[in-house]
Amino acid sequence: MTTQRNGRRPRAARRAAERAEAKVARRAERAGRRVPPTIAGFEAALDERGYDGLAEALISWHNRRMERMIHVADMMQPVALPLLAGYLPLGLAAQDVGAQPGRAPCHSGVTWSDHLSWGLDSIAGAVRLMLSLQPIGASIIARTQLERWSANLAANTDGDPASGEDTVASLNRLWKTPGVRLASGTPPVGDLFAELSELLHGRGPLMPLVWLDVADISDPPTSEHVKLLDTIGHALVVSLSQLRTCLTAAATERGRDVMAKAVHAVRLVAPAESWLPDPQPFLWPLTPEFFTAFEGQLAATASAHRRTTSALHADKRPDAPPEVWPVLAFGSHRFRALTLASWAYEHEREIHGTQFDEHGIIDLTTEAVLAGEMAAMLAQWIRGNSAHHLAADAFAVCASALRSAEWLWLEDDDRAMGCLRCVIEQAARARTWRVKPDRAAKIEANPKAKPRDWIEGAGWRRLNLLNRGTWRVRARDGWHELEPCPRRTRSASARFGQRTG
Repeated sequence: MTTQRNGRRPRAARRAAERAEAKVARRAERAGRRVPPTIAGFEAALDERGYDGLAEALISWHNRRMERMIHVADMMQPVALPLLAGYLPLGLAAQDVGAQPGRAPCHSGVTWSDHLSWGLDSIAGAVRLMLSLQPIGASIIARTQLERWSANLAANTDGDPASGEDTVASLNRLWKTPGVRLASGTPPVGDLFAELSELLHGRGPLMPLVWLDVADISDPPTSEHVKLLDTIGHALVVSLSQLRTCLTAAATERGRDVMAKAVHAVRLVAPAESWLPDPQPFLWPLTPEFFTAFEGQLAATASAHRRTTSALHADKRPDAPPEVWPVLAFGSHRFRALTLASWAYEHEREIHGTQFDEHGIIDLTTEAVLAGEMAAMLAQWIRGNSAHHLAADAFAVCASALRSAEWLWLEDDDRAMGCLRCVIEQAARARTWRVKPDRAAKIEANPKAKPRDWIEGAGWRRLNLLNRGTWRVRARDGWHELEPCPRRTRSASARFGQRTG
């Protein structure tokens, strides 16, 4: 007779429950796929199966969105993976000057060398979201990194903004400082910052990327989408250039002149000559199902990365050729993120004992998926109405930003709060267009409009505190760090066939 120990169900019982849940999920998925993505289709699903019918249709749409990431992987990897060309050698240099190799990717560190390593991990985090066709999350990371390393450059060149100078002009001037090393063909940095900022406010030339994410799930990215993704890529390369400069200086300060020269020569971008063998382990959100599904594949990649860096440390030729180093470093990054998430999950299990809810995280992620897919469906339904196209943009940004917020939250990444700030602003924007269209038109026409204007226009003035809280920064040890996001809470049901692996 089996017994329950340490708050765990017996293994046989857990496996039986998992099989039963999988059977229910498959049945729900089949039902959801039969629902057309139209108002009439959803009304019919509601009449036939109630709210469960709506949930099945929305989760099915989400599952197809996840499948598309795999279908377009061959097209997206040549776009995003070149940004990881210098990830392994620069990461190795960060460890040589003191960074902890097992540091959690989301943690900005307690030492300068750890902080530089965090900057490199942030580039990998943005690349992952680019590969996943999530422009809001990728832009949040790219923009915060651009701010961070612009602040570092300003502190080292006395390049603080002049009186009355706006951010765009200040950044354009700062990054033209003599001695600053940027790749040829890099657009003005202030202009990059402005385009990313416009996207986070639900407008500007990068909005087709959001619609690619939200609406066109049956279509691959076009050449125009690839050109727009280059804006995010350029911003990341600007940050990488300053990270390389900082690592060169750190090596020089420690008397490591040979290493400093090698770091200075590292190529930041190079054509992708190796591919992710299976994109899912590198991209999928870190829900508990992921821990066992892909742990072995990521662990193998992380081991190959460790062998390569050990050989380089010993001045030996590694078995892995340089063309696969970006994939090895990316896999090591994802394995560290998985290890942290798995440890946090088991630690919480130990704390709560028999009261631990095994389905808590998946329940909450299901709620986030349902909310995001509702916003995406609303965006598609009203997109064709010229009077409502701006509200459609708002719903589209809500959908994309909420998905990125969920994925970053699962890794305890504070930048999830930046994504949620977009959600708050755009939800208020959509509501203002519904309840006060004249006021909404005036806010849209004001180039200096702020999120507060939409929140007050929607009649949600009390949410201004939440809006400020999601983007509050505080000075700490000479850099700015986002406040931590709240601990996870649990609720909702996961019976609608959501697949994350």
